[in-house]
Amino acid sequence: MVRFFAPLLLAFIPVLAAAAEPTPAEPKVKLVVLVVFDQLRADYIDKWQPHFGEGGFKRLQTQGAWFTKCNYPYATTSTGPGHASLLTGASPSKTGIVNNEWFDRATSAEAYCAGTERYDLVPPATVEKANPSDEAKPKPIEPSKKKIKAIGTPERLLSPTLADELKASTNGAGKVFGLSLKDRSGILPSGKKPDGVYWFDGRFVTSTYYRDTPHKWADDFNKAKKADAWFGKEWAKFKPGLDYEAIVGVDDGAGEGKGSVQGVKFPHPTDGGLKVVGKKYYEALANSPFGNEVLLDFAKVCIAEEKLGRHDVPDLLTLSFSSNDLIGHTWGPDSQEVLDTTLRSDAIVENLLKYLDATVGEGKYAVMLTADHGICPLPEFARKQGLDAKRISGRTFSGGGLIGGSEKFLRDTFGAIEKPKAEADPKASVPTRYLEAVPAPYVYLNHRLLEAKKLKPDDVAAALAAYLRKQDGVMRVYTHATLKAGAVDKNNAIDQRVLRSFHPDRSGDLYVVLKPYHLISAVTLGEIFSTGTGHGSPHEYDTHVPLLVYGPGVTGGTRVEAVTPLHSAAIGAYFLGTRTPADAEYGLPKSLLRK
Repeated sequence: MVRFFAPLLLAFIPVLAAAAEPTPAEPKVKLVVLVVFDQLRADYIDKWQPHFGEGGFKRLQTQGAWFTKCNYPYATTSTGPGHASLLTGASPSKTGIVNNEWFDRATSAEAYCAGTERYDLVPPATVEKANPSDEAKPKPIEPSKKKIKAIGTPERLLSPTLADELKASTNGAGKVFGLSLKDRSGILPSGKKPDGVYWFDGRFVTSTYYRDTPHKWADDFNKAKKADAWFGKEWAKFKPGLDYEAIVGVDDGAGEGKGSVQGVKFPHPTDGGLKVVGKKYYEALANSPFGNEVLLDFAKVCIAEEKLGRHDVPDLLTLSFSSNDLIGHTWGPDSQEVLDTTLRSDAIVENLLKYLDATVGEGKYAVMLTADHGICPLPEFARKQGLDAKRISGRTFSGGGLIGGSEKFLRDTFGAIEKPKAEADPKASVPTRYLEAVPAPYVYLNHRLLEAKKLKPDDVAAALAAYLRKQDGVMRVYTHATLKAGAVDKNNAIDQRVLRSFHPDRSGDLYVVLKPYHLISAVTLGEIFSTGTGHGSPHEYDTHVPLLVYGPGVTGGTRVEAVTPLHSAAIGAYFLGTRTPADAEYGLPKSLLRK
């Protein structure tokens, strides 16, 4: 049976409480592993549990604490904010990671959550950049013209992480590694001074923020071209004897995408349409379950070579599997592809746990497993279920849709924009529109233009908010002034989630929330994104994720206590014997250590 969420109900947000548990006197384990499956919605491991093996998700569900009521307490449910929150224990209002990208008024350029132009890749780029991005399609963003090279660094993260606390409590001796296919997913949970962070860019790379040369084991892994082993291998169904159609429906549902030359239906090629290994192959690899397998292989090498969990003080490993997200964006959460990837993820968990048993030892490690966000059903699928769902045109500044319509409304209301005079300084930056940038869910007004026209940004924002609230598919619109004043309903879940996503120095002039099951389809390079799906909303299908905790002292079974993924910071601190990070908003769940 397909589960549908009720986003309009006041979905649970745990009561905000500072982490107040006493610091454990001694660490409980030698290694803590944070496992993130990017875009693993909570209902997946519930409704598909009968099809799992005994040693993966089921082991964590039955031998560890399975928190079934786990929701993000903030609205901008995307990869950067999610990974920033997990080990800081803090919402974007504190971490400053308000989205994957936002508009930086100081530089008049896009700011990336986990990179700046100060650093370079290590080793230097030898192939076209193939770093996977979960917002590649659809991408409702019309950024400013100025874009900068953004290479990995945690410098934009404003809150300390559990990794920082471990380093402080062990005088730097406790090792910290962050590994993922995506740069931000490895960088943001791992603190300011980890021993290593690696992500996939056709091979595993780091940046000059961390070190000038890769670790020898990472370099050897790359030189062995282990990531090339899946070239030309078809992605066929993991369990061919299982009736996938009976569980999730047909293999070519309306609205499903084709990936990186992979097609809509099984089996999917993974060569990217190439005759030899290249950029498109690596994109196809990441957009298949094989990307997760590459990361697991790399993680095993890291654990072995760095002897994680075998030191006098405890270590921390953050491991984020990104392929689930890319697949979910392409084929949708109710597809055979997502079912297959979840079954394979179960096998990944079993493989990892067996490896930790053998290398670190049972009872000597703890695992926290969660996701950075959920995902919206394909609008085409939701409509078949009788739900109000559609793709809304974002369009461009000059075109139709929400963006073009907003620009026209502002010009009609506040006056046309005068063309620059011929004698004007040709080097001067001349405002040409009211909207500076629109990286959804934010709208940034052009403050230079407003100043020239003697208009107050708050007044213009209020007028545009009133206009947007009347547009098709828009549920709520908040202004910067309203959020800065905290003038929202304390009893409204969506209002509170948006407030926790707001940072006064980084958020836009407006925050737009679409109705449930609605997506913005952007127009980029002349292409209308008419397939696939997205996330980033405060609705339950995006906020509800699993939280599984496995480790000594944790009795097995379901927990009905309402929690958030942000509890992971306090849970990890308990196992490591460190302080909970300073900005953490939640302590240990009361039911974690129940007898």
